Amino acid sequence: MRITLYRRQFSGGRAAVKIVFGLLGLILAVLACVMAAQGDASPVLVGGTASLGLTLLGLSWVLFPVLSGISDDNIQPRHFQLLSVEPRGLARALLSTSAFGIVVPLTTIAAASIPIYALSRSIAAFPLALVAWPATVVLFVSLSRVMTLAMSQLLKSRRSRELALLAFSAIFGGLYFLQFPITQNFGRVLSGEVTWPLTLAHSIPFSWGITSVDAALEGNWLLAVGAVAGLLLIDGVLVWAWQRLVLRLFEGRVSASSGASRKQTTANGRDGATGWRTTRVGAVVTRELSLWRGDMRRRSQLLSALIFAVLGGIGPLVSDSIPFDAAWGAWIVILMAMVAGSNFYGLDGSSMWHLVMIPQALSDDIRGRQIAWLLVAAPFAIVPVLVVRVFGDLGLDRLQIPIAVTISMLGVSAGLTAVNSVCAAYPVPEATKAFSMNTRGSFTGGAFAYFLIGIVLLAVSVLPGLLLALLLPGAFAYLSILVAIAIGWLGMWWGARKAVTTLVRDSDKILNAVISR
Repeated sequence: MRITLYRRQFSGGRAAVKIVFGLLGLILAVLACVMAAQGDASPVLVGGTASLGLTLLGLSWVLFPVLSGISDDNIQPRHFQLLSVEPRGLARALLSTSAFGIVVPLTTIAAASIPIYALSRSIAAFPLALVAWPATVVLFVSLSRVMTLAMSQLLKSRRSRELALLAFSAIFGGLYFLQFPITQNFGRVLSGEVTWPLTLAHSIPFSWGITSVDAALEGNWLLAVGAVAGLLLIDGVLVWAWQRLVLRLFEGRVSASSGASRKQTTANGRDGATGWRTTRVGAVVTRELSLWRGDMRRRSQLLSALIFAVLGGIGPLVSDSIPFDAAWGAWIVILMAMVAGSNFYGLDGSSMWHLVMIPQALSDDIRGRQIAWLLVAAPFAIVPVLVVRVFGDLGLDRLQIPIAVTISMLGVSAGLTAVNSVCAAYPVPEATKAFSMNTRGSFTGGAFAYFLIGIVLLAVSVLPGLLLALLLPGAFAYLSILVAIAIGWLGMWWGARKAVTTLVRDSDKILNAVISR
């Protein structure tokens, strides 16, 4: 089944995405092995770098499927829930065959840095490293599978999912900030003055294979054997936990996802609209804002924008090394918000057929979705600029630059969200299926290509306003804001026109593409 599904998914744009990321992953994996083989370099540098690399790889296995929704696992236990199969055997089969694909082999190559590091230092440590190598791979894969399945079973209420979203945001942001004290003290780490980064890396189970080799090199065989034994123990616990989670599903102890109550649905469905909300565009805006507020999948799409908004607004006040300073415009935040809003109809799923049946409403639907996206994305783009300006040292210095950048990028991004949602729509899991943060599991090569094109268009659209703000003297520099408004409006208008034209021509194809199967 896995081979059949993988072959079907490995076609067209999806195959292109897998090949590109596979090649990048192969380069990084080989680079990790080459660095581990540097026998002439300092063992502190080589071992510490290998430990940090394995730690980052392990964290990616845990956090990436949750934060992005992209996973290499194409079969879930719930697919077999109605079949008369033996649950324990199924659990073992699902976990063991989940190694099929691209990601696990690449991880195996990267983890080969453990025995390579041992061979480059001492042959005596090689047997332990040879055991730690597959044990580390099993740790990565099993922990990722257990985390994803556990959250799909436990996070059933909207409030629990919100708390999980905030927790993962805090973890991701904390890990990002942690790199700065490490990089700032890198020279002192090499000289031996600062030891806490290496101690931290060696203490995390992801790098216990390297810890075992280092302990063997120092003659501390008790710690060396203990590190490998600890890896095997954790692997055993994770395999047992996976089996128990699958059994819970088959024993009927996992409740269905809870949605809105009948009372909430009735209350939210009352026709109390007045003023602009009674117009066709206003009705779309009201509906979209309600979905951005209530649909956990849509809100989780904004997670990356939220994280970078915090980093860009607060990070520069704490450290000078933050690369995403929002003082001159929160460009990375707008880019992440654009990606979050680039699959309107994929999130609608099969309910899009209502729109297909009323083609005269397409233009109003596109404009309403664009306005709603602007109302959602604007605070993420504006607040970081205000925070870093008010509490930082810049104040009002060259304020026209962030204003022009923000206005032009928001307008053009609104146009791009409409174009991407129509020209590169892809299906996502329904809110009641599995883990509702998982929204990009069907990400296609076409969507990735439009994302790259969007980056280029955003960069080009910013240049006129930015150059005017930099080159014009005195108050004339504020003319860049007018130019940015014109560019933003033009980008939004062009995007809406392109989207409507494509919808009218290919609405049936788009509907077929966004239906979650």
